Amino acid sequence: MSRIFPTQKEIFYDEVIRLRHQENLTIREITKKTGVCKSVVQRWISTFASGNPEKPTDMKKQKPRLEKDAVTPAERSEIVNDVSKDAEIALLKEKLRMANMRADAYNELINVAEKQFNISIRKKAGAKQ
Repeated sequence: MSRIFPTQKEIFYDEVIRLRHQENLTIREITKKTGVCKSVVQRWISTFASGNPEKPTDMKKQKPRLEKDAVTPAERSEIVNDVSKDAEIALLKEKLRMANMRADAYNELINVAEKQFNISIRKKAGAKQ
């Protein structure tokens, strides 16, 4: 059976690639922002770059940047909490979207069955007295 909902790993992967590709952040900055360790971020970026040759080549090379502010452990835990909350919200939104699609599919299935077999499947409104 195939998986419908994205895992937290997939959500973090998408976020890492977005931060690197769209915001041009360094691996260190991505690590601080997401809480994902440096080696995993490097592997994800290299995997993405090798799988997408049309993307800019700067995905493969790390440009050094000077850090102005060091992140304290308290700030890091706050950043990780924010990212995990965002990931959880994204996961819940995806689950809600899939549940709505499933409900629509069931309703359409019942409509087709009622037309094709000319029978009433849904309960009629009002209780028997």
